[in-house]
Order: sequence, then structure tokens, then C-alpha cells
Amino acid sequence: MAHPFSERSVVALGHALNQSAAYRHAARHWEGGLVLEAQADPAQGLPQATAVFLDLDRGTCRAARLATLDDRLAARFVITGALVDWMEVLNGGMAPTMAIMRGRLALLKGSLAGLLPQVSAATALLKVAHTVLVQAEQDAAAGATGPAEQPAEAVASTRGAAGSPHPTSIPARLAFQSTSPTGLRFDSVPMRLWDKAKRLGIWNPADIDFTQDRRDWDTLAGDERDLLLRLASLFQAGEEAVVIDILPLLDVVAQEGRLEEQLYLTSFIWEEAKHVEGMRRFLDAVGAGGDDLSRYHTASYRHIFVEALPEAMQRLRADRSPMAQARASATYNMIVEGVLAETGYHTFHRILSERGIMPGMQQMAGHLKQDESRHIAYGIFLLSRLVADHGEPVWQAVTETMNALLDPAVTVISEAFNAYPADATPFGLLPDPFINYATRQFDKRLQRLERALAHGLADTDELEDA
Repeated sequence: MAHPFSERSVVALGHALNQSAAYRHAARHWEGGLVLEAQADPAQGLPQATAVFLDLDRGTCRAARLATLDDRLAARFVITGALVDWMEVLNGGMAPTMAIMRGRLALLKGSLAGLLPQVSAATALLKVAHTVLVQAEQDAAAGATGPAEQPAEAVASTRGAAGSPHPTSIPARLAFQSTSPTGLRFDSVPMRLWDKAKRLGIWNPADIDFTQDRRDWDTLAGDERDLLLRLASLFQAGEEAVVIDILPLLDVVAQEGRLEEQLYLTSFIWEEAKHVEGMRRFLDAVGAGGDDLSRYHTASYRHIFVEALPEAMQRLRADRSPMAQARASATYNMIVEGVLAETGYHTFHRILSERGIMPGMQQMAGHLKQDESRHIAYGIFLLSRLVADHGEPVWQAVTETMNALLDPAVTVISEAFNAYPADATPFGLLPDPFINYATRQFDKRLQRLERALAHGLADTDELEDA
């Protein structure tokens, strides 16, 4: 089996990187040494731990060789893992960020926050490495003629990846659950979330007083106002997007006759709408309402909110399969809410509470946190139900979605800090605590979904607490 941890492979990789226009563009801002280490695996032809060193210089590779001790000391990043995990990453089965977060790969030197700005470059590098490995495999297959046929199992898997679309006709209503002996399952997770929404979600954005917020706003430095505007802009557009895109999921739940879930989702969309109103009231109150804040929407942000989110949610109008539902919920609940929104209001709270400023925004951020915690809890419940009922195909849909969206989502967070000088970030913030917060929350929830795959929906109390 060809693998990248041989002298021949790493030399070929260095040459291929210098020939790749895609890598040259993606890595134009990456400079420094990178060591990739595979742990010993005699069964796979790797009798001892082996590492390769790449000396990267803004889109070119100045050196590619087996790593020495001096190379390790000089490298900005040292990443280690089992050969089988490296091969899964190289073959596209797991995004590198996901592999590090899940503990499949480990950063021995450098930080995740420092690596994230180079996610696009790392992805391009891995694609080149994959091409080198494929070529090595083909070269080793002496006497092979013509293109290899894709195994029948792989073809079937590819064709079924989206799931078979369910009929879109609406069945005739034969009975009403709430007047039947079944009634409502008040002890179910959706009904307990519905009860919390009625008790905790009754707040009116129009009642929040932003008078002091405007006074505090006028005392802030220019870069501090800029950072708060950046955060508010990402929130505002994101909340508007989720209000627009939630309806297909509500329709699917209704058509499947899941009345308890539908009852809860009525509060879900209502709360998202209040978030749109509340954030706009804040912007108007502090005098930023006349600005075009779309200037803060980066390519990574637009990829998620302009492309991935509407595509996943609108697909449910034609495809109501468990796999399509899993992709939609993973995009909406795990990425948009669980990574971006939750980290956003955590940042607001951290800045404003430590400074003791903007009590109106602090109050609203508290409401956002309570609302979003219920939304994420429902997403965990929905995905756990789908995984428990349908097993591996749904789990694959979830992990594929995570692999595709986790890197751009965390990149959105790092971009907010990279917009300012590293030694002069507004409010003295450092990116690592916030990126670590986002990844910890994400990993915690993914572990719950793994337990649902293994054990079903036994821990319903835990599912309610996201």
C-alpha cells in the first residue's frame, strides 16, 4: 500500500505542490515548516514512527523530506496520528480539523487557532497528497489496462447518498392525535423543550432599553466598535437566514405526524424571528443602522449562509429521507447554531460583561443563549432519533456534513480576529479561547450522537440538555 510517509512519496509531494496552481493560490499566505508524523504500524508497512517535513513558502514548497530533529524544532506545526487515520484524512473521509477535534490527529506543536487561518491551504495540500498517492498506486499496478471500474457496492452507495425521495403528495388526514387515546406525550424531549419555551422564551425585543448602550457605544475606540459591528452583522444576517430556511423542516415534521415536535418548532421559528428584530433594534439604537454591514460577510460566511444552509433546508421540499433530514439538521443545528451562533453570543457576553457596558445587549445576549440552547437541544434530539432509527446511512450523512462545513465555520470565527493586528485585537481578546470553546461544544454534541448510534435514545434527559 502506498502511503505518504516514505522518502519517495514526500519528494513526489514536494514536486507536485510546486506544480499545483490550486495549492499555490490557496497557500499564498502560508509560510513556515510543517511536520506530519505517522505512528508505528508494522501491519501497514510502517515498522517505526515516521515523519515528513515540508518547508512551505507562500504557495511553494522549498523542501520536502523525511523529518529530522532539527526540522521538528523549526516547524510551526507538528501533527501526529495513526497511519490509518492519516489515510482516512488523505482519502477525504475526514476533514483535518475534524480529525484534530476528535483526537484522531494531535497537534504536538502549534495551536488549532493558529492552524485555522490556513485551512484552505491545508485542504489543498491534502488534495495534492491524495493525487500523489493515487498515482503511486497506479504505477504499482503493473499490467493494469483501462480505467478501473467502480465496485458495485460503491456505485450503490453513491447513488443512495441523498436517500430516496419520499412522495411529495400529502396523505389524507384520518385522525387527530390530540383527541385520540394517544394524546400528547408530555414527557417527550420536544414537549419538555416546548414547556421551557413557554416559560423562558417570553421576552419582547421592543422592551429592551438600549439607551445606555448608545452612551457606552460612543465611548468605545474605533476598532472596538468595528469588532462589535462585525459580530452583530454576522448575527443579524445569520438569524435572518435561519428564519427563512427553517420552514421546510417544520413541514417535514408535520407530514410525518410528529405532533409534539411540531408544537415545539412553532416556538423555534418565533424565537428566531425575535432575534432578527432584537439585533436590528440594537444596531439602530447605537447609530449603526445606516451602514451596509454586508462588508463583514467573508467568503467562508457566505459559503455557509448563502449556499450550504439554504441548499440543505430547501432540499427537504423534494427529499424527506432520513439522510436529507440529517444533513439539514446537522447544517442548521450543529454548525450554524452550535458552532457559530453559540460562539457569537459567548463572545458578546465575554466582552460586555467584563467591561460592564451595554446592559441592553447583555440582556438580549442572555435571551439568545437560552433560546439557542433549546434549539440545539432539539437538533441533538432530532439527529439522535434519526441515527438511532436508521443507523449507519444517517450517521454517514451527519459526518459528511460536518466534514464539509466545520472548517469554513471555524474559519469564520478566526477571520473575525484576523481582521485586526495580532498584537492589538480589540478588547484585548485572543482567538484561542473562543475557538477552543466552539470546538469543545461541538465535540461534546457529536459524542452524544455517537452514543445514539451505539445505544439508541436511552438518554433522553441528556438530549434535552445541550
